[in-house]
Amino acid sequence: MLFIGNTPSAKGVFQSGNPPEKRNLLVSQWTISRILQKGGKYILGFFKKEPVKDSLVNSTSSLTKAVAFVDYEHWYISLKNNFGLQPNIKGWFEDLNKHFNLIEVSFFADFSHKSLADELRRIRLYSNKIIDTRNPYGVKKDFTDFILLDNIYQKALSSDDINVFILFSGDGHFSSVTSFLKNFYHKEVVIYGIKDSFSKNLQETASRCVILPTEQDIHGSFYQLIFDYLRQSPQPTFNDAVESVVTKSKSATKQQITASLKKLMESDYISERTLNVRGRSGNKKQLSLFVDWDKVKKSGIIE
Repeated sequence: MLFIGNTPSAKGVFQSGNPPEKRNLLVSQWTISRILQKGGKYILGFFKKEPVKDSLVNSTSSLTKAVAFVDYEHWYISLKNNFGLQPNIKGWFEDLNKHFNLIEVSFFADFSHKSLADELRRIRLYSNKIIDTRNPYGVKKDFTDFILLDNIYQKALSSDDINVFILFSGDGHFSSVTSFLKNFYHKEVVIYGIKDSFSKNLQETASRCVILPTEQDIHGSFYQLIFDYLRQSPQPTFNDAVESVVTKSKSATKQQITASLKKLMESDYISERTLNVRGRSGNKKQLSLFVDWDKVKKSGIIE
């Protein structure tokens, strides 16, 4: 059971230096006080549940209702640092909508950083609920986590008809709220995280977890670079294509680009043909790459 007691202020919780478990409890207390101040009802230590507004629900869907909370700093920075990739927001939404009746998706980040500010345009194509977590108190550490936790607790304690909570974060600080949602509110908690930046404890606490990027995500980003090179090169060779793409991507290895190029050839998007090429010492035979651009366009494998 949660108790209000002497409910801490946002600044007090944040600057207190408490361990994650106690900080999460303080966050839940602070959340309760905020909802009470707004007229929320509190009965025997728990909130009176408020149903999700009908206007937000796809009433024709037979899928389970879900809400999602995205730590976009984790998604963007971890994916960029670990793999040199950009978040595939479109692909993520498409995957979620196959499995859930998605009621609401909230994005959290300190968008005062230019690299993240530039992502706002992409995010707004899919969600208008964007929470800028820049810290008004001048303390940098964990403020995004604090605001995200508050929003999760508010949703859990006020919307009983949401069955699935989706979290995109690799931070182990969220293990406590995940346990709370599962054990006290009997929710399914699905957590997405980036490989090599995904807390093992958080993975084990979740109902199920999804580790990104997938192999398709990785190869898909390389496909774009490969085709960009092939458009610009009059007589491209396999080795030249690999070298060029590795140089341009800055994070990809020769093995990765070679594997991606071979996949494209196996799928007949690209073929090799022998050409007579004029050189300084006369004509010579060269294996050059050719692209079936009509097939590439129809497939939609690149933008």
